[in-house]
Amino acid sequence: QAQESGVDVFRVFDSLNYLENLKLGVDAAGKAGGVVEGTMSYTGDVADPSKGKYNLEYYMKLARELVDMGSHTLAIKDMAGLLTPRAATLLVSALREEFPDIPIHVHTHDTAGSGVASMLAAAQAGADIVDGA
Repeated sequence: QAQESGVDVFRVFDSLNYLENLKLGVDAAGKAGGVVEGTMSYTGDVADPSKGKYNLEYYMKLARELVDMGSHTLAIKDMAGLLTPRAATLLVSALREEFPDIPIHVHTHDTAGSGVASMLAAAQAGADIVDGA
């Protein structure tokens, strides 16, 4: 119904990056004929490999899975304002290198006060769209 009412871009995300939930949304939005923005919920710090699970390879693997599912664009959703300028540069640069033809959208919440700097870094690293709240 949303697509019939004029919505043409669908940001599909799961706050825990749970693949089965993401696939459900990607499939539904794709079936409706919309542009599917496969979205990674950001946490951790990709600039510090000692931080554990949420490292650069975690997000690269997730991005590959989103593209393989049928996402037309990729998004990084920094809903807690944790994405630092350095992390934005590392993540967006790696995504841009692997997916040169897929639009990249970075969204942040300026919780920590570094949102503008992070969005500038993301844009300089190759993001096509940046926005903040």
